[in-house]
Amino acid sequence: MQFNGLEQQRQPRGSEEFHLEHLDSFIHNMGKILDELREAVRILPKVDQDGSSECSFAEDLYAEKDEFIEKIEKESKKIQPYLRLAEKEIARCRGNLDRINADAKSLNRDEAKERYASAKRAQESQYNKAIQQRKGLMDLISRTEKTLALARSKNFPGRKPRKVFRPPAGALGSWGATVSANEATGKVPAPNPQSNAEIDRLISLGPLGREEK
Repeated sequence: MQFNGLEQQRQPRGSEEFHLEHLDSFIHNMGKILDELREAVRILPKVDQDGSSECSFAEDLYAEKDEFIEKIEKESKKIQPYLRLAEKEIARCRGNLDRINADAKSLNRDEAKERYASAKRAQESQYNKAIQQRKGLMDLISRTEKTLALARSKNFPGRKPRKVFRPPAGALGSWGATVSANEATGKVPAPNPQSNAEIDRLISLGPLGREEK
């Protein structure tokens, strides 16, 4: 028996974007973007019907949330092609396992038995991985639907929000959350211990720029 079908099947020309070796990375990155969208929704400040808010850059936060939605909508189109790849891999491994089990019954030599046993272990490993990848994609579909539904339910009133304040990429998701929460609750950010230590050191030096007489 020749193990011609045991190697990873290559994708046909025109579908190079979707390879099994990229599937785990896709699931991980997609999950990360979904987490970022949920966080973007969580920190959205309250906005009145006229668009006013106690948060001075509320519109920017809503605009960033919409950008995450657009990114996820684009990336989610890759789920079905990857799911088809996983299903194809499962079928391939299952077929190979059936062939190995059937042929192994007629083996007599120990060397041949060991070769078949090794091939079976390899196929079982690939089969189990493909099963887990399919499960990951199915979970991703459900999670994407729920996260997008949540994000689409939180809209800026009256119009599509625009970004006016332009912080570094990703800054609104962390720094913006702290500031908006402080503005909304009236809390003052906690003092920085290092800054306090520096101030104390300068005070201990006496009036700066004044010569001692």
